[in-house]
Amino acid sequence: MMKIVNIYNSFWGFIQKQMRRGGEGYLLITKILTIVMVVSIYGESRAQVVQDKTDVKPVMLGFRVPEEFWTHEFTIYENGVYRKQNLEIFRGKPLILDFWATWCTSCMPNFPKLDRFKQMHDDRINFLLVNSYDRDIGKITEIFEGEKFKSFRTKTPSIVFDDYLKRLFPHQAVPIYIWLDDFGVLGATSTSDFVNDAQIKVLIDRMKEEKR
Repeated sequence: MMKIVNIYNSFWGFIQKQMRRGGEGYLLITKILTIVMVVSIYGESRAQVVQDKTDVKPVMLGFRVPEEFWTHEFTIYENGVYRKQNLEIFRGKPLILDFWATWCTSCMPNFPKLDRFKQMHDDRINFLLVNSYDRDIGKITEIFEGEKFKSFRTKTPSIVFDDYLKRLFPHQAVPIYIWLDDFGVLGATSTSDFVNDAQIKVLIDRMKEEKR
């Protein structure tokens, strides 16, 4: 504490000395105060960013996603269009999130599989791609519309530029799949091998039993 007081006294003494000089002294004081103000503002903004990120707590297995999961605004790509949207339209039905990245060579081949499952089970379940890694809109668009990836074209919408879901569902590799039931409860986290018709039917049938 005494060290802080001594530093403060020394600094204030320096300021008073410069003020007595006038001219160049005033100019130097102005520069110092400007730097202090910028550093202070930057520090507060950085602290706010850190606070915002730490506010997101990972969802534990068997627990329900927070309300913000449904109301948070995302950027979503679907049918050649990017738009802002929350996830309210997916509430009330099982939802499987597929985390992917443009550099993941094993991610894209799974896209058509999700389309087939959606076609088989119609509106009884939803699928949503999530990209938390890429910030280059050109690379993302190339995956969905480029000739090179034509065989992996998908009708499944994709969240892009995500910075929220990757903190809600932490993971070390992609592709990774997040299984949520119709109540928004995290039932499983799996690899692509686990995403098959038998497991999806189990998730859908569980919802039917709960409604009886």
